[in-house]
Amino acid sequence: MSASPELQNQSGKSYLEMWKTSGPAWMAAGLNIGGGTVTNSVLLAAATGFKFGWVFIFATFAIFMCTMACVQLTVVTGKNPITVMREHISPAVGWLVGSAIVIVNLVFATLQVVLGGLVLHTLFPMLSQTVWGITSVVIAAFIALVPGKAAMDVVQNMLKWMVYALTASFLVTLVFVDVDWSGFFSGLFLIELPTSKNAVLLFTAVLGSALAINVPTIQAFATRTSGWGPSRLANFRFETVMTNIFLFLVQLGVLIVVASTLFKAGITPKTAVQAATALEPLAGKFSTVLFCLGLFGAVLSTMVAESAVHAYTVSDIIGRKPEPGTKFFKILQTSLFVLMLTVPLFGWNPFSWVAWGAAFNSTFMPLGIAAWWYLMNKQEVVGKYRAGTWYNIGLGITFLIALAAAVRFWYVTLS
Repeated sequence: MSASPELQNQSGKSYLEMWKTSGPAWMAAGLNIGGGTVTNSVLLAAATGFKFGWVFIFATFAIFMCTMACVQLTVVTGKNPITVMREHISPAVGWLVGSAIVIVNLVFATLQVVLGGLVLHTLFPMLSQTVWGITSVVIAAFIALVPGKAAMDVVQNMLKWMVYALTASFLVTLVFVDVDWSGFFSGLFLIELPTSKNAVLLFTAVLGSALAINVPTIQAFATRTSGWGPSRLANFRFETVMTNIFLFLVQLGVLIVVASTLFKAGITPKTAVQAATALEPLAGKFSTVLFCLGLFGAVLSTMVAESAVHAYTVSDIIGRKPEPGTKFFKILQTSLFVLMLTVPLFGWNPFSWVAWGAAFNSTFMPLGIAAWWYLMNKQEVVGKYRAGTWYNIGLGITFLIALAAAVRFWYVTLS
């Protein structure tokens, strides 16, 4: 799909204009600022306070670098991310990474249904968690399955406003909390590694939820189908920076609220929903409502983006051109929503298979980063857009972070 002259002629735009025309990066933001990210941030902050706040800096940096490499490859080659790997490295690598994306996406999509049902049941207990779980899937499907050729543009704009709203919910909650700012800054800038098994697990979970293999690929797919070519590189870089700032703000908001309240009170919730409920006696009912709304926004945006990831990736794996708005694309999206509905309807427990999703994500994320890193240095693939010194250093650090998270996951799992 070649970019139209109108889309290509975007150089020289102001930051405000680039902000207004941003789009594909919000697909990645809707996916990455999700229920898993919020939940793991809550659990780490509740168990350790501000002590390991610095991990959010590393997690955001790593997913930013992954996304930059993956999307830039798509923009300069004009090919979808799995196709690039298949054609320029090996069909086996493309198949492995593509399959990992589908599996990770399927597992964590089912988890969002449970979280959505829990949140809505907490806010409106007159209906059961099962009913609210079904409702959350229906709402997500209504947003994702917008009819027409401009469907993806509409979804991207919806996700943009959803991310605005959920970020505001977490940040406004700070108004109701007595924050220990000295503890916050020491945790953010004094690097200390976790030593206890529980802290290591929570620490690794935060890295793993941020470093999700489906995040860079969804932005790459969305950028490709939006017709963005090399002359839109400035736009792509700008919106990627902005959406990752939103990710960081959400993580910080959750860290500050939970560490300032639940950690100080010695309360260790098992889920983000339990954390929201526990906030009420400490910071007031309105704080609980805001926190729940932010969490539901994260869950909803994730489900919408995951349906697109599923359709894009399956299409690319089978060699079919991903075309949002087409019948085939909608059928693939719908198939994921149908799978989501089986969770509340049949009483499945997604937590029983979450280890598989974590395993695939931890195992194949380093492979994905290595592939993007390798391709960004191949002159015959990217031409004049070959990675420079600082780009390579950033990707090297990112690869080490992902590899450390993978090794730690398997060490803990096997031992």
